[in-house]
This record gives sequence, structure tokens and C-alpha cells, in this order.
Amino acid sequence: MKKLSVICLLVLGIILISGCIDGKKTNSKTSTSSQPSINETSKETSASPSISIPSPSDNYSSAAVPDISQPKSVPGEFEININSYYFVYLRNNHVIYENTTKGAFDLVEKNYVMYNLSIKNNGTNNLNFSINKLQLHARDQVFTPGDPGTKLQYIGKWLYVLSDIENENRLNNTMLHPNQTLKGIAIFKVDNYTTLFDRSFSLSYNTTPIPSTSIEKSLEALRVAEQFDYSIAFKTPPYDCDMWEDHSYDFPESKHPYVWANWVNRTVFESYKTIDEMSLSKEKPGNIPHTEIAYAVKVIPEQDLTVFHTDHSTVYEERNSGPYSIRSEGKYKGTQLYVVDDTGEEVFNKSIDPLRDDIGLAMLDDQTYRPFSENMPQMLIPRATIVHFSFNSIYGWSLDMRFTFNDQDIILDEQHNIILARYEFTKMVS
Repeated sequence: MKKLSVICLLVLGIILISGCIDGKKTNSKTSTSSQPSINETSKETSASPSISIPSPSDNYSSAAVPDISQPKSVPGEFEININSYYFVYLRNNHVIYENTTKGAFDLVEKNYVMYNLSIKNNGTNNLNFSINKLQLHARDQVFTPGDPGTKLQYIGKWLYVLSDIENENRLNNTMLHPNQTLKGIAIFKVDNYTTLFDRSFSLSYNTTPIPSTSIEKSLEALRVAEQFDYSIAFKTPPYDCDMWEDHSYDFPESKHPYVWANWVNRTVFESYKTIDEMSLSKEKPGNIPHTEIAYAVKVIPEQDLTVFHTDHSTVYEERNSGPYSIRSEGKYKGTQLYVVDDTGEEVFNKSIDPLRDDIGLAMLDDQTYRPFSENMPQMLIPRATIVHFSFNSIYGWSLDMRFTFNDQDIILDEQHNIILARYEFTKMVS
């Protein structure tokens, strides 16, 4: 009987133990199936990402979602904008020999790209602007700024664009205080004429691209301005063979070097560049002339402009004092063209005196270019591009040298129609 009782207890114990083991297995399976795996959680998160916007109490300097409608800034540093830009080509055959400048058969070219920049410190701490962190990209080439003290060799009195460059503030290493803005030009010397006129440029600071949407649009306006046949607007051919009356649409090579330009575009510049060089190569070694050429362009993109003129002739006052006639002069003489932006700041002013033969102004009126008249109305030109040209070509000998100088001011509308064109020329023989 006792043996039977022991056997029953052993059987009951085995049953209880096996039931406990089965219960643990069942609970384990239930627990695993009720929770998603780590991989499943990752998949759900990557499919529906969430971006948290830090609250003011969070230790972040800015929101996680950028506002792409605002001007792009260099991260943590500056807001940089391009106000205007220049392309400059210079060439001459000057050599210094025993403290005297002489002509040579070798021509030396210099090619420059320049940007007028506005640089603002948007931070709360002082920041150091480094000129060497600016880079100009031209396809597969990269250029760094040249010496801020670079001087351009030219006859400044006659070329307004190059005079503007000399009057510009030159950017250099500078510490900017919070909210302080620095304006000035950075000068890049590029390697050759082809690079300069390819114009596939972009600008960066500390490897971050500087916004250039307005620049890309203005390059198309520049292309139109350079290719335009200004005889349509100015009613005169480009070339003058006797300084006043013998005009020609084609460069009269047989009369070189005594050919002057009435106005300039890219074709006129290229003609002088090519023919001056060809003529130099034909000169005798003991009779080498001086030759010099400059072509400079300044572009100001996307400006809301107001254009008007003022007759300043009334500010001249004459009065007699005994045997003498005294003439009191105001700031300007004759009729002046004014161009101002939407803030009221003057962009430029130039003479358009109708009594001068060396200056002219044409305006687009009902698809026709008409010369300036005193009843010219005030003009509003939104989102306009301004293109300034300066050109000169010099060729000859000390007592027989031809000088031709040209300055032009062109205003194009948003559709790149030339709305206004002004020319000014100087023609001389030494």
C-alpha cells in the first residue's frame, strides 16, 4: 500500500513539472508575437520621417526646417549678395627699356572678372571675413582673388567703367560686428581671353555657393546688349574713316589705323582687336607702333528704375561787373540723364546735351528708336538690367597716333528689350 502511494506521488509530480514547462513556452511565444521587431520599427520610421521643430527652450540655434524663400547665407557666418559685376579685357605691346616705354611685337593680355559684393554679419558675434575664402569657378578651373591693390593701366579720363573700378572699395580681410555690412569688389585675374568670354562663372565662399539667379538672368541681357546693332538706335554706322563724315558698316581695313568707332558692341571690339594685331605683325622692326586696347563691361542686375532728365542750363548765371563778364556755374552743364533705383538712390547720371555731336540718347517708343527730345517723359522700368560699356583702341606713333574712346549706357527691361541706349565718343589723332 505504501509502495502504491509513493508511485502515485511520483506520477503526480512529473505531470505538474511538465505542465509548468509547457506554460513557460506558451508565454514566451505570446510575448514575442505581441511586440514588433527592431527591424520592423526601423522600416516604419524610415517610411514616415518626422522633423521636430525645437522649442525656444531647446538647445538649438535654429529651426530644423530651413526657409528656402530667404537669401541663402553662408552657414553660421555671412549673408553675401552680388550687387554688380565686371568683365575687363586689356592688351598692349608696351615694354620698359631704359626708363622709356617702347612698342614691341609681343602683345600682353590681361583678363579680369570682378564682383561687387554686399557681405552682412547676421550673427550675434564678431566674424572675420577672409578674402581668400572667396573662389571663382569657371567650369573645371578655380580662381582665388588677386591683390586688392591691383591697378589697371588705362587712360581713366575717357573710360567710365574703368574709372568706376578704381573708385570701388576693395574687399580685404575684415572683422564684421553683428549686423554690420561690408561692400566692395573682389578682383579675379583669369587665365585667358577664352575663359573671360565663356562667362561660365560661379562664386563661392568657404565652399558654399553664393546665390546667382539674378546674375544668370542678367548674362542673357548682356548677350543681347553685346550683339545689338546700335545703328538701328543711333542711326549711324559703327566706323568713321575721317573722324566725322565718312562712315562705314564694315571695318575699312585699307584705311587702318585711321578708323574711329561711333559706338561699340562685341563685333566692333573684336574687329579692332583682330585688325590692330594683324597690322602690328606687318610693321618693320625699326618702326614698331604703340598699340593698346581695352574692353570693359559693368552689369547691374534686377533694378526697379526711374529714369528722367533735367535741364541744368538755367543754373548758369551771367552778370556784368564793369568790363568783366562773370559766369557762375552749377554742378552740371546742359541736359543731364538721371537713373535712380526704388530707394531713391542715384545709380548713375550722364550728360545728354543735345547740342553735342559726340553724345546721343535713343529710347524705344512703340517699337521704334527715337532720339532724345526735351519732352521725354519720366520712365519707370521694373526689374531692369543696366549694362555699361567702355572701349578704347590706340594705334600709332608718338606724332601720328589714333585714339578712339567709347562709353555706352544700356538699360534693358525684364524681357531683355533695349529700352534706352546712350553713347559718348572721343576721336583724336596725336
